[in-house]
Amino acid sequence: MQSAPPIGYTYMKYSSSKKKRKSNSCTLPVSFCPSPQVQDGYYSVLPPAGRLQVNKLACGRGLPLCEACFRFRQMASVEDQYQKAWQLCQEESQNDPDSEPYKSKYAAREIFEELKSRLSKQLDEDDVDDESSSFSEEGVDGVGLTRARMAAVMYHLGVIAVETEEFSTGEEYLNNSLIIVGDEDGISAGVSSAEVEEAQVVTAAILGDSDSLLSNSSKTASISPIAISPTTIALTISCHNQLGILWSNRGLYSTARHHLDRADALYIEYQQKSSKLPRSIHSLFSTCSEKGAEDKSGVPALEKLHTLTYYYLAQVYGHLGAPDRSAWYCHSTLQRQLASKDYDPLEWSINAATLSQFYQGKEKFRVARHLLASASKVLAGHEAEMNTAEAESEDAAHKQEKYNQCKADVARCWGRYCLVLLQVSCDRVLPDDSTQQAASQDQQGEDDSLDTQLEFLQLEVSDLESEVSGTTVQEFDEARQLFLAGLRWLTEARQHYTLEDHASDHVSITQEMSHLYKALAFFEPSEDRRCKMHKRRVDLLTVLIKELNPQYYLHVCRQIYYELAETYSAMMDNKLALLEGEQSRPTSQQTKKINTLATSSIQHFLHYLDSLKDKTTGEQPTTYPEDALRPALVAWFHLGCLWSKLITSEPVTKMQNVIQSLQNYKRIVEYCDRHPESQSVMAQELALSREMVQLLPLKVEQYRAMIH
Repeated sequence: MQSAPPIGYTYMKYSSSKKKRKSNSCTLPVSFCPSPQVQDGYYSVLPPAGRLQVNKLACGRGLPLCEACFRFRQMASVEDQYQKAWQLCQEESQNDPDSEPYKSKYAAREIFEELKSRLSKQLDEDDVDDESSSFSEEGVDGVGLTRARMAAVMYHLGVIAVETEEFSTGEEYLNNSLIIVGDEDGISAGVSSAEVEEAQVVTAAILGDSDSLLSNSSKTASISPIAISPTTIALTISCHNQLGILWSNRGLYSTARHHLDRADALYIEYQQKSSKLPRSIHSLFSTCSEKGAEDKSGVPALEKLHTLTYYYLAQVYGHLGAPDRSAWYCHSTLQRQLASKDYDPLEWSINAATLSQFYQGKEKFRVARHLLASASKVLAGHEAEMNTAEAESEDAAHKQEKYNQCKADVARCWGRYCLVLLQVSCDRVLPDDSTQQAASQDQQGEDDSLDTQLEFLQLEVSDLESEVSGTTVQEFDEARQLFLAGLRWLTEARQHYTLEDHASDHVSITQEMSHLYKALAFFEPSEDRRCKMHKRRVDLLTVLIKELNPQYYLHVCRQIYYELAETYSAMMDNKLALLEGEQSRPTSQQTKKINTLATSSIQHFLHYLDSLKDKTTGEQPTTYPEDALRPALVAWFHLGCLWSKLITSEPVTKMQNVIQSLQNYKRIVEYCDRHPESQSVMAQELALSREMVQLLPLKVEQYRAMIH
């Protein structure tokens, strides 16, 4: 026998019947409804003070609560559970121990599973025949809201499954969520693992061909009005974004692209056909009666989802081998972040500076310069905020360190921009072809037209852009201005990336500084000043090589040995060119200088070749690795040239130098004869080496005859 309700409570008898409840009047205002509690088969309401006392007298016989009050109580309870699960996923999961990395997510999953069960029972009780109408604006606070919540819970369960690497389970939940919101066509636009044998999925991933598994295109598939209703649009797009991540993790990037394209199409369709404000996923679980506040939160939430779609598409197109499309989506992502003012300044600056490297590789220097200037502008604004903000000492130190690294990285990208622009300028100055120059001018016009499409209109960066050229240079003064800017930025970056703490970065930046001097030397008309620029390179690299242990930095040491050898050789050629211009016999001091440079070059080429020796035999490898094939053979070729350029008046020394030169040319010929596949790599040098192998023995005999 059921006990009587305690005195002082208002009750509604709970029934699992699917019959529609009788809506009796209830004088309890909705704004005063507390969360329900179940006691002995009744929903109980704890009486707060004040106005509720009047309602208690009016409802003293325990009249049933009205439908609005009943639903409000359920909403409040569901909201509490949702908020707890959300907190577990977003906040507490950050502190999970390494031994249980998914502890909080698993706890959140249990809560979402309970929510799913509760919402399922509620939908069964509602017994609605026309499900498609339940998402209309009129029904959004009734059954439509319950269905939307069910889809949202399915979505969250899918996200948790994906994040815990349970991809098949995640796919099932996400697809079920799409079915609830009426986007079955969006599922068929991709490929479901439930419809494809596992072996087919694996084969498609290996072959890089998932298009064969696609039933139709996501952009041509029809879009249901339910899927783009204000209540469901954010949820539908979120599901497709997550499915894009899921299929990317499986290595099927074409399928991922189709889901992300679907998300893009849904956003565009909603913007074209709906005049009402969207609701965010979180607002579906809010009991706030101020609907306008919910609407305001929905717009930025939807825009952020669309930005994420672009961000994921950028990565997917990169994997699909479409760098231009990937770069476009990267740029659009940065553009949308600026427009929404929803971004981390340091992360945005790094991404913009990194993207500039792609465009400078495409020789679209105006675009690259604009990206770098924008990165510097955003970074400067963040520095001003840091200087005015108050923070704890530890927090401030950490933020300062992150800022310093970001500033160094952006400066490094600026230095690379100047270096690449100088190097491309060198290449364009060499050919003297009017047709090619006209084509280059046409290309420049195309680049100018692209600039307006790839400009961040929110930022004023003309002052930063004016510091360096956005086009190739032709004169020394222009090259020098570009060189000085690049050297200043690389010096700033190197101050952060010290040799003690960041050896690899420090070495790379120093090499780039050396390359800047090399590029500037190309434009220098004076042989003497050109030689001094190469001397700067030697000074930079010599200090560096003394600090590096070849045992740990062998690859880097090889690079420096080779560059030092080439630099000494270039200095020797400059000295010889000066002698030819003077048309006089070299003095003993000049001879000594030239021989010293040639000997230094020989020594560093030999250092490089020694680093390639087999550690067991101590001999040169019978077959050079592919990445060292041409550098090694070219090193032997340079040695042949250098021995022949040594200046001496002694016939015996001359003969010995020619013999050394001959031996090096023979090495190239013999290696290429043993490895015919390498002949194409050394076509020009091999032809000259064969010629030298024929001529130098005659010269040796001449010197031998002179001696005897």
